[in-house]
Amino acid sequence: MNLRTKSVAVAALLAFGALAGTISPASAGTSSGYVSGSGTWTDDMNDEGPISTSSHSHSNAAAMWQAILWADGYLTSTSKIDCVFGSGTRSATLNWQSDFPRTTADGVVGPATLEEAMLTHIRDDSTSSYLTLTYNGETADSIFTGRYVTFTRNTDGIWGMYIGSDHHLLSYSYANFNNCA
Repeated sequence: MNLRTKSVAVAALLAFGALAGTISPASAGTSSGYVSGSGTWTDDMNDEGPISTSSHSHSNAAAMWQAILWADGYLTSTSKIDCVFGSGTRSATLNWQSDFPRTTADGVVGPATLEEAMLTHIRDDSTSSYLTLTYNGETADSIFTGRYVTFTRNTDGIWGMYIGSDHHLLSYSYANFNNCA
C-alpha cells in the first residue's frame, strides 16, 4: 500500500471513529411506542415522555398522566381521564409541578416529572415476574388522597394501567381505554 492510500485509509478510520463517538444508544422511551423499561422498574421513567399538548397528546400515555393527576387530587373526577392532554390537563400539570419542587413547572410531562411521581408514590405489589405496581395518590404535603392507580409491567417491559377493570398497554400512539375521547 502506498503512502497516499495509507493516508486516505487512516483519515477514513479517524472520521468513522469520530462519527461513532457521537452516536447515542437507542432510547427505550417513545421510540418503542410504549411506556417501557427493563430490569428494575424504578429506572423505567428516566427516558419517557414528553407528554404535552403538542406531543403524544391523544394517547394511553396521556391517560396515564391524567390518572396520576386524578390520584393526587389535581383532576376532580375519573371522567377527566379522557386520554387527551388538553388545556385542563396542562393546567393541572402546571399546578402539580409547582407543588413538587424537584420538577420544573412547564406543563410538559418528561422524565423528571414522571420519576418524581413514580418514585415517591409507587408501592410494588408484585408476586411474580409480571409486575403490579400501585400508585398511591397523595398531596405535595404527603397527605394520602385515598385514590390509587394500578399499573402493570409485562415480561416484555411494557407498562399497562387499569381504569376500573379496563386494562390497556400505555401506548404513545393510540388511545383505547373505554373512556377515551
